[in-house]
Amino acid sequence: MKRFSFGKNERIKEKKLFEELYTSGKVSISNNKKIKAVHFLIESADVVFPKVAVAVSKKAGNAFWRNRIKRLLREAYRLNKLPVSSFCIEKKKQLFIVFSPFLLNQKDHKTIGLLDIMPGVQEILSAIIRNDEK
Repeated sequence: MKRFSFGKNERIKEKKLFEELYTSGKVSISNNKKIKAVHFLIESADVVFPKVAVAVSKKAGNAFWRNRIKRLLREAYRLNKLPVSSFCIEKKKQLFIVFSPFLLNQKDHKTIGLLDIMPGVQEILSAIIRNDEK
């Protein structure tokens, strides 16, 4: 796993994993209520790096805006994944996360940038680490 990459082996693609995440995963919401994450942590012996997906509802806006949000969420995770990756390796745990916008929509936020998304993603990732260490 490269330090600042986000390859295919780090993405959640299986429908079964999505269903398990949404049924038994924990929900975390950033303080500014912009980003939501559903995460699930399991013990693992072989694969210990996090797997991530991004989901945006059609209610959030048109295709252009939804795709921009997805790109920004993936980029924010990619730039901040090092502490989470090292946590998973250290604790020998597999982490699955699905990021999605919570109160972000095209109607209220016409333009959005990485600086709007990044604090929420950082906050959620650090909360996941903090909550498991307790």
